[in-house]
Amino acid sequence: MGRGEILANLGFYVVAIDAYMHGQRMSELEKKRSNVSKYEDIIEIVMHTANDASRLFDKYFMYEPTVKPDSYHAYGVSMGSLTSFYLATIDEKCKTVVGLVPMPSFVEYYTDKATMYGFNHGFFYERKLAYYEKHDPLLNYPLLKGKNIFMGCGIHDDVVLPKYATKLHELMPETTIKFYETGHVSTPEMLQDSFDFLKKEVL
Repeated sequence: MGRGEILANLGFYVVAIDAYMHGQRMSELEKKRSNVSKYEDIIEIVMHTANDASRLFDKYFMYEPTVKPDSYHAYGVSMGSLTSFYLATIDEKCKTVVGLVPMPSFVEYYTDKATMYGFNHGFFYERKLAYYEKHDPLLNYPLLKGKNIFMGCGIHDDVVLPKYATKLHELMPETTIKFYETGHVSTPEMLQDSFDFLKKEVL
């Protein structure tokens, strides 16, 4: 049973959307781009997806009879976690963030990947960083105050380093952070802890 089915069995109305330019939303042109090229736009993809999710709730799902119209919760893995963190900073109706192998950082994560993959630096790179700084969930962490936040980190994760989640927890000690003997993949224990967190904080 997948995460969505488990959450539905817990009583949540579950909506799962493809990230912008991912899955069924991927254009033929996007399919031809290299992974490095796609990584250069990862923050824009996250922001676009979060705005889509917010609009979908306001336009459709808040009117469902089994949905509370004034609140919802975001659950994401890897890039999905960053989408969830950003969503919580732009929509006060997003009350909870569960992030597995989480990355709550725009600027530091992007600069780390730029170093790793050799992104082109220069005018547009600096413009992107300046824009990300204004919207970075980690740098703008006061916008996450009052939210229920769970972060499940892989100790051996070399794709999304645990340092990003650790920094958010240092800024917001009220968040829940746990570490697991894994890399960039969730474990049964991590999943169960995330479900238990939701049952305790939300249900």
